[in-house]
Amino acid sequence: MFKKNWYFFTPLLLLAIPAAIYLYYASSMGYSSTDSMNATKYFLVSGTRYAMEYNEVNFNRLQPGMDGRQVYQIMGKQPSERLDNDTRWVYSLAKPGSKAYHERVVIMERDKQNVPRVKELVRRFHTPGE
Repeated sequence: MFKKNWYFFTPLLLLAIPAAIYLYYASSMGYSSTDSMNATKYFLVSGTRYAMEYNEVNFNRLQPGMDGRQVYQIMGKQPSERLDNDTRWVYSLAKPGSKAYHERVVIMERDKQNVPRVKELVRRFHTPGE
């Protein structure tokens, strides 16, 4: 049966592949449903350039309240860019010619002792127009 009518399973396969990609982004990357859908939509045309020796596992270990020194110790290297008076530590950028990418940014805020502390972590899929 299957050998003769294998082509009946083609539509199922065409739906299963994007569903598997969507589930990957939702489960392993921790994306929202919108970000997972966008990452699936731009799957073959997105391009992300990460900071030197960037590691997603290390980025996932960062927590709000950590100071800048702890961020350096966990990440191992400096971010690609430090923007907005050293309050945005950017660990990923779009590759040249690409508008969709996996955005990884640490938002810092200085405390009363002027020590930079993690205020927020940005982990999302950036699409054109955002």
